[in-house]
Amino acid sequence: MEQRTPIFFSVIDNFFTSYLPIDLQELESVALLDRREEKFLIPNKWCANIAESLDSEYNILEINNERKFRYDNLYFDTPGNICLEDHLRGRKIRYKVRIRSYANSNISFLEVKSRNVHGRSIKMRLQRTSEKWDSPLTKEERRFLTERVSFARELSPVLYSSYSRFTLAHIKRGERITFDTGLKFKSIEGVVFYPLDGLSIVELKQGESDRHSPLHKLFRAHPNRHVPLGRTIRISKYVVGRLSTDTSLHARTYFESLRELNRASKSAQIS
Repeated sequence: MEQRTPIFFSVIDNFFTSYLPIDLQELESVALLDRREEKFLIPNKWCANIAESLDSEYNILEINNERKFRYDNLYFDTPGNICLEDHLRGRKIRYKVRIRSYANSNISFLEVKSRNVHGRSIKMRLQRTSEKWDSPLTKEERRFLTERVSFARELSPVLYSSYSRFTLAHIKRGERITFDTGLKFKSIEGVVFYPLDGLSIVELKQGESDRHSPLHKLFRAHPNRHVPLGRTIRISKYVVGRLSTDTSLHARTYFESLRELNRASKSAQIS
């Protein structure tokens, strides 16, 4: 993918002002640590239509009068890139290991996100007590990983990422929708990349798959829906970040997805 200077980072801020707020404690009622996930790629400007058209029973996460939250991540992998290769090969059982920092609240977690043979995503996490969010792992954290990941002893940091997120929740449906924008990657060597300029990754998270979600209906009816915009897309921020910042890695089955992302980003900047 091509490197470009980012131009759209705050354009969607004003699209999420009409929703009634929900606090973090209420949001935990739909924590969905064991869930089904679908991802979509949309131009940021579509968020205006989404905000106007979604069910009024959706609420937006708000903490200290803020609705946009920055996420910082540090991903881990083995010298042989087990996590990356399992994703590229489409293995049914695969893992992501990361430290995630919620910058607005200064809270961070060590997380293991796994996908099982039934296509369900399961997230396990341990809150960090270190003063710096990306400080080296403690013995307790290493033990946490060893109990959950067979190759835990080989893991080391490989990639930083950051983005801004808005989170909508429909309590009755047991559903979350997240909007991630301003995605930035930085390799451990310092290579920086902005791969989705002008685009947002929308993720629908449900306890069980429900194709009647208001988000599905909205995307199916959108007049500008075309591949890959507004359709379910196979995309992992971790995989995109690794492939974008390290040209020595082979994209394998992700090659066409990267081409689609590049075309969609160019289109978002022109329109």
